[in-house]
Amino acid sequence: MDELLEKSEALSSEFSRIFDYGPVDDSRRITSSWVMCLVALEHSGSTRQLAMCGHYTSAICIIRSQFEALTRAMWLCYAASDSKIENTMKTLSELSQNADQKPSNSEMIKALSGKAPEQAVLMLTEFREVQWKALNSYVHGGVHALQRHGAGYPEQLIKDIVKSSNGLLSMTAMMAAILTGNDVIAKDVAKIQRRHEACLPTLLEPN
Repeated sequence: MDELLEKSEALSSEFSRIFDYGPVDDSRRITSSWVMCLVALEHSGSTRQLAMCGHYTSAICIIRSQFEALTRAMWLCYAASDSKIENTMKTLSELSQNADQKPSNSEMIKALSGKAPEQAVLMLTEFREVQWKALNSYVHGGVHALQRHGAGYPEQLIKDIVKSSNGLLSMTAMMAAILTGNDVIAKDVAKIQRRHEACLPTLLEPN
Protein backbone atom coordinates (compact mmCIF):
# COMPACT_ATOMS: atom_id res chain seq x y z
CA MET A 1 0.00 0.00 0.00
CA ASP A 2 2.80 2.42 0.90
CA GLU A 3 4.46 1.71 -2.43
CA LEU A 4 1.26 2.47 -4.35
CA LEU A 5 0.77 5.76 -2.50
CA GLU A 6 4.39 6.72 -3.18
CA LYS A 7 3.98 5.98 -6.88
CA SER A 8 0.70 7.88 -6.89
CA GLU A 9 2.42 10.95 -5.47
CA ALA A 10 5.01 10.74 -8.26
CA LEU A 11 2.21 10.54 -10.84
CA SER A 12 0.48 13.56 -9.34
CA SER A 13 3.72 15.53 -9.26
CA GLU A 14 4.20 15.08 -12.99
CA PHE A 15 0.60 15.93 -13.80
CA SER A 16 0.64 18.99 -11.53
CA ARG A 17 3.26 20.64 -13.73
CA ILE A 18 0.71 20.85 -16.54
CA PHE A 19 -1.16 23.46 -14.53
CA ASP A 20 1.90 25.73 -14.57
CA TYR A 21 1.16 26.52 -18.22
CA GLY A 22 -2.25 28.07 -17.60
CA PRO A 23 -5.29 28.07 -19.91
CA VAL A 24 -5.07 29.10 -23.54
CA ASP A 25 -7.22 32.23 -22.98
CA ASP A 26 -9.25 34.00 -20.31
CA SER A 27 -12.70 33.38 -21.77
CA ARG A 28 -15.31 32.39 -19.21
CA ARG A 29 -15.82 28.96 -20.75
CA ILE A 30 -12.14 28.08 -20.65
CA THR A 31 -11.60 29.70 -17.25
CA SER A 32 -14.53 27.92 -15.59
CA SER A 33 -13.41 24.55 -16.93
CA TRP A 34 -9.83 25.22 -15.83
CA VAL A 35 -10.90 26.09 -12.29
CA MET A 36 -12.94 22.89 -12.02
CA CYS A 37 -9.89 20.91 -13.14
CA LEU A 38 -8.01 22.53 -10.26
CA VAL A 39 -10.81 21.48 -7.90
CA ALA A 40 -10.55 17.89 -9.17
CA LEU A 41 -6.77 18.04 -8.74
CA GLU A 42 -7.20 19.14 -5.13
CA HIS A 43 -9.64 16.31 -4.45
CA SER A 44 -7.16 13.75 -5.80
CA GLY A 45 -4.53 15.00 -3.37
CA SER A 46 -7.02 14.87 -0.52
CA THR A 47 -7.92 11.28 -1.34
CA ARG A 48 -4.28 10.21 -1.12
CA GLN A 49 -3.70 12.11 2.11
CA LEU A 50 -6.77 10.57 3.73
CA ALA A 51 -5.70 7.10 2.60
CA MET A 52 -2.24 7.68 4.08
CA CYS A 53 -3.87 8.52 7.41
CA GLY A 54 -6.11 5.46 7.30
CA HIS A 55 -9.25 7.57 6.90
CA TYR A 56 -10.60 5.30 4.20
CA THR A 57 -14.31 6.12 4.47
CA SER A 58 -13.61 9.82 4.00
CA ALA A 59 -11.19 9.09 1.16
CA ILE A 60 -13.90 7.20 -0.73
CA CYS A 61 -16.37 10.05 -0.20
CA ILE A 62 -13.91 12.50 -1.74
CA ILE A 63 -13.62 10.40 -4.88
CA ARG A 64 -17.24 11.15 -5.73
CA SER A 65 -16.46 14.87 -5.45
CA GLN A 66 -13.39 14.35 -7.64
CA PHE A 67 -15.49 12.61 -10.26
CA GLU A 68 -18.15 15.32 -10.18
CA ALA A 69 -15.58 18.10 -10.49
CA LEU A 70 -14.00 16.42 -13.52
CA THR A 71 -17.39 15.84 -15.14
CA ARG A 72 -18.34 19.48 -14.65
CA ALA A 73 -14.99 20.66 -16.02
CA MET A 74 -15.61 18.73 -19.22
CA TRP A 75 -19.24 19.81 -19.43
CA LEU A 76 -18.34 23.48 -19.00
CA CYS A 77 -15.82 23.23 -21.81
CA TYR A 78 -17.79 21.19 -24.32
CA ALA A 79 -21.51 21.24 -23.60
CA ALA A 80 -22.66 24.06 -21.31
CA SER A 81 -24.72 26.85 -22.91
CA ASP A 82 -23.34 30.38 -22.96
CA SER A 83 -26.02 31.44 -20.49
CA LYS A 84 -25.08 28.64 -18.11
CA ILE A 85 -21.43 29.67 -18.30
CA GLU A 86 -22.46 33.24 -17.56
CA ASN A 87 -24.51 32.20 -14.53
CA THR A 88 -21.72 29.96 -13.27
CA MET A 89 -19.18 32.78 -13.35
CA LYS A 90 -21.37 35.40 -11.66
CA THR A 91 -20.43 36.60 -8.20
CA LEU A 92 -21.58 34.00 -5.69
CA SER A 93 -25.06 34.77 -4.40
CA GLU A 94 -28.29 32.99 -3.55
CA LEU A 95 -29.40 33.40 -7.16
CA SER A 96 -26.20 32.02 -8.69
CA GLN A 97 -26.13 29.23 -6.11
CA ASN A 98 -29.63 28.11 -7.08
CA ALA A 99 -28.75 28.27 -10.76
CA ASP A 100 -25.91 25.81 -10.13
CA GLN A 101 -28.18 22.90 -9.13
CA LYS A 102 -28.69 21.68 -12.68
CA PRO A 103 -27.89 19.77 -14.75
CA SER A 104 -27.22 16.64 -12.71
CA ASN A 105 -24.06 14.60 -13.10
CA SER A 106 -25.79 12.03 -15.32
CA GLU A 107 -27.30 14.79 -17.46
CA MET A 108 -23.90 16.39 -17.94
CA ILE A 109 -22.39 13.12 -19.11
CA LYS A 110 -25.28 12.62 -21.51
CA ALA A 111 -24.81 16.15 -22.87
CA LEU A 112 -21.11 15.45 -23.51
CA SER A 113 -21.92 12.67 -25.97
CA GLY A 114 -20.93 13.73 -29.47
CA LYS A 115 -19.22 16.89 -28.21
CA ALA A 116 -16.34 15.79 -25.98
CA PRO A 117 -13.71 13.18 -26.98
CA GLU A 118 -15.51 9.85 -27.28
CA GLN A 119 -13.04 7.90 -25.14
CA ALA A 120 -13.35 10.40 -22.29
CA VAL A 121 -17.15 10.16 -22.35
CA LEU A 122 -16.95 6.36 -22.31
CA MET A 123 -14.66 6.48 -19.28
CA LEU A 124 -16.98 8.82 -17.39
CA THR A 125 -19.96 6.64 -18.28
CA GLU A 126 -18.28 3.43 -17.17
CA PHE A 127 -17.02 4.97 -13.93
CA ARG A 128 -20.52 6.16 -13.08
CA GLU A 129 -22.18 2.86 -13.93
CA VAL A 130 -19.73 0.85 -11.85
CA GLN A 131 -19.12 3.07 -8.82
CA TRP A 132 -21.87 5.68 -8.43
CA LYS A 133 -24.26 3.73 -6.19
CA ALA A 134 -21.53 2.61 -3.81
CA LEU A 135 -20.02 6.11 -3.65
CA ASN A 136 -23.43 7.56 -2.82
CA SER A 137 -23.77 5.02 -0.02
CA TYR A 138 -20.49 6.19 1.51
CA VAL A 139 -21.34 9.88 1.10
CA HIS A 140 -24.80 9.52 2.66
CA GLY A 141 -23.85 7.19 5.49
CA GLY A 142 -25.38 4.13 3.87
CA VAL A 143 -24.75 0.43 4.26
CA HIS A 144 -21.36 0.51 2.52
CA ALA A 145 -20.00 3.04 5.00
CA LEU A 146 -21.53 1.25 7.98
CA GLN A 147 -20.30 -2.23 7.11
CA ARG A 148 -16.85 -1.34 5.77
CA HIS A 149 -16.05 1.08 8.56
CA GLY A 150 -17.31 -1.38 11.13
CA ALA A 151 -15.58 -4.50 9.79
CA GLY A 152 -12.45 -2.89 8.35
CA TYR A 153 -11.29 -2.28 4.80
CA PRO A 154 -9.53 -5.00 2.77
CA GLU A 155 -6.19 -3.72 1.48
CA GLN A 156 -7.11 -4.57 -2.12
CA LEU A 157 -10.22 -2.39 -1.91
CA ILE A 158 -8.15 0.59 -0.79
CA LYS A 159 -5.63 -0.03 -3.56
CA ASP A 160 -8.47 -0.08 -6.09
CA ILE A 161 -9.83 3.16 -4.63
CA VAL A 162 -6.46 4.90 -4.93
CA LYS A 163 -6.08 3.65 -8.49
CA SER A 164 -9.57 4.89 -9.36
CA SER A 165 -8.64 8.33 -8.04
CA ASN A 166 -5.44 8.22 -10.09
CA GLY A 167 -7.50 7.37 -13.16
CA LEU A 168 -9.69 10.42 -12.62
CA LEU A 169 -6.53 12.46 -12.09
CA SER A 170 -5.22 11.27 -15.47
CA MET A 171 -8.42 12.38 -17.16
CA THR A 172 -8.21 15.72 -15.36
CA ALA A 173 -4.64 16.18 -16.56
CA MET A 174 -5.71 15.49 -20.14
CA MET A 175 -8.57 17.98 -19.83
CA ALA A 176 -6.16 20.59 -18.46
CA ALA A 177 -3.70 19.85 -21.27
CA ILE A 178 -6.45 20.44 -23.83
CA LEU A 179 -7.30 23.74 -22.13
CA THR A 180 -3.70 24.93 -22.51
CA GLY A 181 -4.16 24.77 -26.28
CA ASN A 182 -0.78 23.07 -26.60
CA ASP A 183 -0.90 19.72 -28.43
CA VAL A 184 2.56 18.78 -27.17
CA ILE A 185 1.35 18.87 -23.56
CA ALA A 186 -1.52 16.53 -24.40
CA LYS A 187 0.99 14.06 -25.85
CA ASP A 188 3.04 14.36 -22.67
CA VAL A 189 0.02 13.19 -20.65
CA ALA A 190 0.01 9.92 -22.55
CA LYS A 191 3.74 9.48 -21.91
CA ILE A 192 3.25 10.12 -18.19
CA GLN A 193 0.46 7.52 -18.11
CA ARG A 194 2.76 4.94 -19.68
CA ARG A 195 5.48 5.65 -17.13
CA HIS A 196 3.07 5.21 -14.24
CA GLU A 197 0.69 2.55 -15.54
CA ALA A 198 1.28 0.41 -12.43
CA CYS A 199 -0.75 2.83 -10.30
CA LEU A 200 -3.55 3.39 -12.83
CA PRO A 201 -6.73 1.31 -13.25
CA THR A 202 -6.92 -1.02 -16.23
CA LEU A 203 -9.52 1.25 -17.84
CA LEU A 204 -6.99 4.04 -18.24
CA GLU A 205 -3.86 2.05 -19.02
CA PRO A 206 -2.52 2.94 -22.49
CA ASN A 207 -2.88 0.36 -25.22
